[in-house]
Amino acid sequence: MSIGEIESRRPAKAAPTAPSTRRAWLVTGLLFVFMLINFADKAVMGLAAKPMSETFGLDSAEYGHVASSFFLLFSISAVVIGVLANRVPTRWLLVGLAVVWSLSQAPMIWTTSIGVLFASRIVLGAAEGPAFGLANHSLHKWFVDSRRQLPSSVLALGSSVGTLLAAPALTWVIVHLGWREAFAAVAILGLVWCAAWALLVRSEGPYGAEAAPAPAEPEPDAAIEDHTSYWRIFLSGTSIGSLALGFAAYFGLAISVAWLPRFLQESRGFSMTGAGNATAVFWAVAGLFILGTGILSQRLTVAGITTTWSRGMLSAALVFGGGVCTLAGVMVHSPIGSLILLMIGLGAPTSVFAITQTLAGEIAPVRQRGAVLGVGVGISTLAGVIAPTVMGNLLESASDTAAGYNNGFAVVAMVCVAAALVGATLIRPGRDAARLRTTSSS
Repeated sequence: MSIGEIESRRPAKAAPTAPSTRRAWLVTGLLFVFMLINFADKAVMGLAAKPMSETFGLDSAEYGHVASSFFLLFSISAVVIGVLANRVPTRWLLVGLAVVWSLSQAPMIWTTSIGVLFASRIVLGAAEGPAFGLANHSLHKWFVDSRRQLPSSVLALGSSVGTLLAAPALTWVIVHLGWREAFAAVAILGLVWCAAWALLVRSEGPYGAEAAPAPAEPEPDAAIEDHTSYWRIFLSGTSIGSLALGFAAYFGLAISVAWLPRFLQESRGFSMTGAGNATAVFWAVAGLFILGTGILSQRLTVAGITTTWSRGMLSAALVFGGGVCTLAGVMVHSPIGSLILLMIGLGAPTSVFAITQTLAGEIAPVRQRGAVLGVGVGISTLAGVIAPTVMGNLLESASDTAAGYNNGFAVVAMVCVAAALVGATLIRPGRDAARLRTTSSS
């Protein structure tokens, strides 16, 4: 098949379906809850930032270092577990991650040691780093390629809904019971999910490398079945462009998780409860972007639009628009107008996480997909190591708090615009899949 034929291909009229569509969506629902709890775990740190900082005596720069420590092993763990997912059933790896991240929250209930605080965040990050890539790998085993974008977006929606629900609920716990009790609550939720997953999910799905025989009438754009060099996969334009978009989106996400509630209190005059409610609105906006983008992308793909446009260019446009809105948000003098623009600017790029995972799955061999998705998450989330510290340092060096936050958000905007240009230039999944197929068969 020529490169041109692949770029212009259309999906089969009747795509194969899994033996149980109901079970596939049950798995999707459980993985949605998995990501919901995962992001509630992340959100609790930002929501408890002020009282926790007061307890430990942290200034802005020191709090930024604590927030960044969460990502110290995040990317490394995503890569290691992603490679392990090629050999170990993902359903058991997911349970292991959720158990570790739940137990890592326990020291927060009593510790007064900054060292223990750092250690708890590092272990939590190591357990949560592989979560999104591994959950996508598990999900892809239940759907054919052209039908993956919507369930992948539902999975990503868990991040927004997790913080949307967590923001007011955990804020209430922090205000009325204490910030330590909020950490205990999310730990218990993780253990409950483990029990539900182990009880309800007993297989890996019909579209994984373990499945035999393969589904009848495979799609023309199915993932490569043979083994190919990981270097060739990650040096392809689609991989580089997708990683750039993911890095930019995660840069803004890390700022939002670690700093948004504190920004609303220190720069916009919100109370703790008001900041929690405003944070919930932000994640509602992000959730609408994630779900809407997933529906649009899948409809375009099923309608015959090449994935260069239905996935690649759509993602680049969202990241570019997010950068422009974020920059406008720091330039507008109206507090309400500024807040709306920042919510859109930081929220829009979050919708690309699901699409970049689908793009990676499109060009990766099935037997290598777990590692490819894991490494992709690991590289993209390196932004989390950098972003909170950058914001903290800018705040400490600025003439006033408002200027520090404006500088930080301006950096987010520039990263997004640059990444969008890279993504729009390089992402060509049909071309790259053709080249990788040629390499694997030669």
